Amino acid sequence: MTLVAHGIDAVDIKRFSKLIEKGERDFLKRCFSEKEIDEASDHKSHQRLAGWFAVKESVLKAIGTGQSNGATFTDIEVSHCEFGAPQVVLSGNTKKLAENLGISTWLVSISHIDKIAIASVIGTTGSGSNESIKVISQFP
Repeated sequence: MTLVAHGIDAVDIKRFSKLIEKGERDFLKRCFSEKEIDEASDHKSHQRLAGWFAVKESVLKAIGTGQSNGATFTDIEVSHCEFGAPQVVLSGNTKKLAENLGISTWLVSISHIDKIAIASVIGTTGSGSNESIKVISQFP
């Protein structure tokens, strides 16, 4: 496995909640899949969605585009593996941009407290199983 890119983002949950309340369904549809919206419909939905939003921002930072070159929030879906760990599934142009960088797998970490949600993602090559980690640096 080779580490290709890293992205990190923090979200103010109170401010994020205001965006949801102001934009309601339109805001949610611009940023999340129906599956994500349905999965986050419990009493901690704003906290959970803020964490997932941070993941999406982190992915866009890792691939170096932000929301440009056809990369969109809805092309990035946060789900969970069978053990509950978060994972990222890309589609559309965002997937193509990541593949052009050689990224095939994402390592994802999300954390939140009452006021802040934070996420970190690392884009890697390979499946990660039985491979040694090789770090690529752009710096001398």
